[in-house]
Amino acid sequence: MNKPELSILMAVHNRLDLTRICLASLERSLVGVDYEVLIVDDLSTDGTRDFLETLGAPYRVFLNERKGNFAINNNLAAREARADVLCFLNNDTELAPGWYEPMREGLARFPDAGFIGNLQKNPATGRYDHMGVVFAPWLTPAHYGQHYKRMPAWLRTTEFTPWSAVTAACCLARREVFFAAGGFDEAYVNGCEDIDLCLRMHRQGHRHYVANRSEIVHHKGASPGRKTFNDLNLERLKTIWGDYIQGKFVESDGRRFAETYLRKTLVYPWKSNLGKTWISLRILARMAGNR
Repeated sequence: MNKPELSILMAVHNRLDLTRICLASLERSLVGVDYEVLIVDDLSTDGTRDFLETLGAPYRVFLNERKGNFAINNNLAAREARADVLCFLNNDTELAPGWYEPMREGLARFPDAGFIGNLQKNPATGRYDHMGVVFAPWLTPAHYGQHYKRMPAWLRTTEFTPWSAVTAACCLARREVFFAAGGFDEAYVNGCEDIDLCLRMHRQGHRHYVANRSEIVHHKGASPGRKTFNDLNLERLKTIWGDYIQGKFVESDGRRFAETYLRKTLVYPWKSNLGKTWISLRILARMAGNR
């Protein structure tokens, strides 16, 4: 059996409504591409399992007998995948024609690529949610471009942008690179496992890029229980990677982090922290003074 060009890996837990939309958009957007879709169901109770069992090629379905998590389920799918290129994809995304080709081009263009990500919009707000990931002075990852209505001018003029990390809601990686870095750390529970893997890839010499001509819709955090372990996941990430993040990313990410945090302050002032807003202002003032 010939290997497909692309293996798309998806872990699902309930939200059959979004899974149907995602798969329909996937099929419309990949006409002419040789691909397979590996779906791992994590004990859904809303009819998802019955629906998945009706799917034929190019779908391959795995039904968990015990509860997993994002990392466990995607590692399982990656081991079963047949293509040399893996696409990690959330079931709460919608894909328009043209999303894949720029990402494929990025993977071919950059020999040092770890993950290739893309732009993602939140349909609930009509604003962007992800253009890349940067690190705050307090070591937490943040989505650059979050709450922006439009792409900044400097991004509109370039096809690919390097970032400290990208989200795994939709990203490409070479199979060999994914496994050489150890796959996802299964101790994380539905959060930070993608950032952890980005950091392990970076330590091995890989870099992460966003294809600025690829844009999708992401119903962010739609899976039940998505944020339950956020604090524990962040604590683990900082414990393992705090020194590395501080040494490699905090200074270089300063301007981009400050810009995106201040945008949040302007759009949702009641969600912002006064101390963090002040730190962001100081970062921009210091950088302006260094010009």
